[in-house]
Amino acid sequence: MKKRHLGCLFSILLLPFFIAVVVIIALFAGGEESCDVSSGSTSSATVSTVVSNTDWTHEGSKAYNNAKLVFDSWVSKGLSGAAASGIIGWVNSEGGFSLVDRAEGHYGADELTNGLSSGVIPIGGSGYSVGGGGIYQFTPYTKFAEVGSSKWLDVDAQNTFVAKAILSGDWNASMDLTGGNHSFKQMAQMTDPKQATLVWQAYERGNTAHINQSQKQTDAQTAYVMFDGGSYAYDESKYIQAFGGNSSSDSDYKVSMVSTSNCSSSSSSGGGNGSWSTDGGTVSYGAYNAWKKDDLPDDLKQYALDPESVGLNYRDSKGWNAIAYSGGQCTDLSASLMYALWEKDGSHPTMTVGAGQFVAKNWASRFLDTTSDSPTAGAVFSQTPASAGNGDGHTGVVSHVFANGDILVVEQNYADLSGENGGFGKYTWSYRYVPTNQYTSGWTFYDLSQAGYKIVDSASSVN
Repeated sequence: MKKRHLGCLFSILLLPFFIAVVVIIALFAGGEESCDVSSGSTSSATVSTVVSNTDWTHEGSKAYNNAKLVFDSWVSKGLSGAAASGIIGWVNSEGGFSLVDRAEGHYGADELTNGLSSGVIPIGGSGYSVGGGGIYQFTPYTKFAEVGSSKWLDVDAQNTFVAKAILSGDWNASMDLTGGNHSFKQMAQMTDPKQATLVWQAYERGNTAHINQSQKQTDAQTAYVMFDGGSYAYDESKYIQAFGGNSSSDSDYKVSMVSTSNCSSSSSSGGGNGSWSTDGGTVSYGAYNAWKKDDLPDDLKQYALDPESVGLNYRDSKGWNAIAYSGGQCTDLSASLMYALWEKDGSHPTMTVGAGQFVAKNWASRFLDTTSDSPTAGAVFSQTPASAGNGDGHTGVVSHVFANGDILVVEQNYADLSGENGGFGKYTWSYRYVPTNQYTSGWTFYDLSQAGYKIVDSASSVN
């Protein structure tokens, strides 16, 4: 071991002392067997134990056990050992395995100062203010769980979250680094861990300039050997049991269904204060009337949902807990407002994938449901490119449904009233009046009350 800043003479003089210390430690330790770190014991604070517990290839270490939990979780869902090893190989260079709840920007091995479950807040990076966390470095971390939640320590819960995200459309086969455009189910059946790990980019979709493919393939092969991946063939029955559907289905993940027998089609689906969430009222506005946040006419304020009432800050990233793109696009307002506006059993729903035209459909698919042509207050909406006048479509949230069927919506990136495309800025919103004849073609809606969610009690109108 070389110490560049210690002189040779100093080292020579200390050598007898170090030898003596080693001998004394050996005598008191009672022989070499007590120094065996392969047992994985964490009761000792020796350097060797700390090192072993962060080495995922060291059987019995904390990191090894965590990686094995991830592997076992995926094969229990029917994935082949090669596919599970491919995922291990990829995420080893994401959050790693020494901590399953690692907060982004924290690189130590100590849970108390690096773990989300212990209250450590992740650090954002270039282009995003809310950092990621966990095995898969979910970004923003809030899409999975809050800081301090014990859910971060549940490996299977993190895997299940990923699977549900894939169901919701969070899988782009064209990003497959093998060039094979494989579906998730096709990956689940693979027998080559090195190939499977490159397919996982269809979920991760990272910057290819920063992806060390060779390292990920090496890690995948290591996991395959360590965990005897060859003994786990793709299991069709387990896959169907875990992911639902039939043998031809690639993406139907089984999520708990909720009864909708008590769900009203009315916009007053529960919670909220003020008439913004209850159908009715008459105002004198027509098509193409839209306003900046602070320019909203007085007679519309009682019908206008105030995003600040549910925690979203204006021109500030605080409260924008479900960023879909950059913070300044229509999908960002839609995702963050729906997250904050709806809740069930203390949990908030998350959907951050898809261009504007697909958002409502992706929300519906999230709950194995379908979209509607009828708007309700609090529902997410999507516009096709033709109706939105651009190539990606548009999305936002319905604020109110008037007596004549016209609606008021809250959105971002419309004209130059909000959003970054018109130079207005990120984390902003504006309002628009939409007559019935405008949304009857090219618009779709999804109301989360159909999935058992309710509007939070704090939601209120602008005035």
